[in-house]
Amino acid sequence: MDRLFLGINSHVVCIDKKAGTELWRTKLKSSTITNVCCDEGKLFAYAGGHLFCLNADSGAIIWENPLKGLGYRTCIIANEGQSTSVVSQVDANQQAAAVAGIAAATVVTTG
Repeated sequence: MDRLFLGINSHVVCIDKKAGTELWRTKLKSSTITNVCCDEGKLFAYAGGHLFCLNADSGAIIWENPLKGLGYRTCIIANEGQSTSVVSQVDANQQAAAVAGIAAATVVTTG
């Protein structure tokens, strides 16, 4: 396969590995981390609590499942016989950055 699939900032992007050129880009209904897994000519992407199935050749969305009631946290996507895509470290880093931002913005006064 001469293509690389990226999940970034609510987009799935297909890159030609030899030339480095972008072949297509699909915007998903989210503004969060996007996980991607490829299986049998389809891409499965998780973003903002929704699971999407995309055509790997065109980036067209085939279907979407809102995964109601499961929340918006980190999702690990795997298929049979492949490694998992783990993004918990990224999630932990984001949480730490959010806490640091809140701490930096907190004003403490003493009597």
